[in-house]
Amino acid sequence: MRRNNLFKQYFNFSKNETRGVIVTLVLISLLYIIPSFFRPTLVTIKRDTIIEKQIQDLFDKEEDADHNTNDNIPLDSIKMFVFDPNKIDSIIWRSFGINKKTTHTILNYRNKGGWFKDTGDLRKIWSLKKEDADRLIPFISIEARINPKYPKPEWLQKKEDVPTYNSVDINTVEADKFKNIPGMEYPLQYTIVAYRERLGGFLNIEQIKEAKGMQDTTFIKIRKYLTISTVPIHKLNINTATDDDLSQHPYIIRNIAKAIFIYRLQHGNYQKIEDIKNIPFIKEDAYKKIAPYISVE
Repeated sequence: MRRNNLFKQYFNFSKNETRGVIVTLVLISLLYIIPSFFRPTLVTIKRDTIIEKQIQDLFDKEEDADHNTNDNIPLDSIKMFVFDPNKIDSIIWRSFGINKKTTHTILNYRNKGGWFKDTGDLRKIWSLKKEDADRLIPFISIEARINPKYPKPEWLQKKEDVPTYNSVDINTVEADKFKNIPGMEYPLQYTIVAYRERLGGFLNIEQIKEAKGMQDTTFIKIRKYLTISTVPIHKLNINTATDDDLSQHPYIIRNIAKAIFIYRLQHGNYQKIEDIKNIPFIKEDAYKKIAPYISVE
């Protein structure tokens, strides 16, 4: 009897409480059952292998470009000369066939206070390949590093010969011969020679003003010491050269190089150099500048 009373006391519900329990149980059941009717549909995305291959090819080309030691410059066309790795600029490094990445590494090393003490130090540049170092080292000549705070006493300084100011032929002179010209600052003489090799030869003295680093004031100082001889100009054969070959020339920008190359593919070999004037955006001024440096045979 007492047990029945205890049971009724704790487990007896009113009508409202009973309704509440039933509603709660129904809601719990619905929350459990309803998701089974709305299961998400898995969508299988079809892979586009063509696009994936194109993207991968682009990455491969970029990687090849980064690791290309000479940026497509044929080694037999590179003109080497004596240089100081602590002083030459990016143009000369690039003219030696060193790629942009390695050139940037070398200049960054110097900008942070690095100094090449002897020829073997060049091998410390991690991105410079052994074959390139072997090719460059025989031409290295390093000048002594002088601390301006502690200059050598006069009696220890080497007495240099008084230079003679003879004129030089800008089409044949070697870079080290420029040093006898007053106003010629290092490494401008190397920049001029490197530019001459890229150009194919000078047609007039004014062209050396196009060399990087040549200021008008410097040109005025050295002009009277310069002469020019008529030498065979190295010309690019527009019937065999690729657009990359053509774009290496200072006067042929990338777009013009591509246009000359594509026009040849579409119309066949050029019969005369004037044929490039058929390309719409090659104006008369550009043609006159380019013409002496191209040929059709």
